[in-house]
Amino acid sequence: MGEFKLFTFNSTHQALLTEKTLKDLGFSVRLIPVPRSISASCGLAARINICDFEAANETLITHGIDIAGVHDFA
Repeated sequence: MGEFKLFTFNSTHQALLTEKTLKDLGFSVRLIPVPRSISASCGLAARINICDFEAANETLITHGIDIAGVHDFA
């Protein structure tokens, strides 16, 4: 599976908007349940390859998408 990053959100709307925005721009992103080791109110996280993180993060900032947190996983 390799290393990846998780974006977490305070609302389901932001998670769904992230998925749509990143997929529309060609990123490989998948919504998954938030792991138990992480706390997030909406329960969804966006999983993205670590090599795409910087560009994806900039994209979310540019589009005004509210991210609750970013987490590293291996």
